[in-house]
Amino acid sequence: MTNFFSATAEQFGIAPETDVLSMLWTTLSTFAMTSGLRIIAAILVLIVGFAIARKLMKAYVSSKGFNKISKDVQGIIRWMINFLLHLAVIVLVIAILGIPLTSAATIISSCAVALGLALQGSLSNLAGGLMILIFKPFHVGNYIEASGQSGTVETIGVFYTTLQTLDNRRIVMPNAALSNTNVVNFSAYDTRRVDLTIAAGADNDSEVIKALLHSVISHEKLALMDPAPFVRLNDCTDGKLNFTVRVWCKADDYFDLYNDLQEDIRSAFVEHNILPALNTMKLSK
Repeated sequence: MTNFFSATAEQFGIAPETDVLSMLWTTLSTFAMTSGLRIIAAILVLIVGFAIARKLMKAYVSSKGFNKISKDVQGIIRWMINFLLHLAVIVLVIAILGIPLTSAATIISSCAVALGLALQGSLSNLAGGLMILIFKPFHVGNYIEASGQSGTVETIGVFYTTLQTLDNRRIVMPNAALSNTNVVNFSAYDTRRVDLTIAAGADNDSEVIKALLHSVISHEKLALMDPAPFVRLNDCTDGKLNFTVRVWCKADDYFDLYNDLQEDIRSAFVEHNILPALNTMKLSK
């Protein structure tokens, strides 16, 4: 082994054994003083840069300028600015490491193509989010129903839309599914109509019940009198009288009025001795 190192060293004009270790130490020292310092600097810039990016992002989101932007696009703008800030830090790190930006751009673009092929579902969600923002089938704050789920729209993100249900659950729905399904927007208009079917026993006087229902509606603070409430007998089979009740209200008051009407009609029926029927109240389909 000694002869091998001695022969190799002699071929390159280096003294045997001791000079080999000296050359190795010199190489490591040179690397530590040049590339090593670059790597350490790059790591520090990466850590500090990401921390600064988070603080800048938090400051921008809480600024007045950001809050003036439409809530529909706040989610996407927040994502884009966050992405650009982190990208700027990564580009700076690449420059510190001495990697040519053209080579880095080629590598990143190749990776982006491969990643795009692997994440086709996410790209369809991105396209769906853009379609939602362009055609605006709903806005942040609207109460919607889609794909069997319903809730108030919290955010419209790049890939997903978040809903908050009435019982305070969060539903995250892919934008691709939302842009390709029927969406019912209950908040599209300022007013909504509460539809009820009220049943009473067949032995009751229908005119008395109609007058009683009109009286209950007229005392509801959340009910609108324009358009006028609608109360009519629409079925008197199966041993009961079914009355259709339609009352308009502000969209935000829908559920409150829906519950108030049922409670107050039930109390009025008891007070005036209206004979009940099975399933006296149900939401009209």
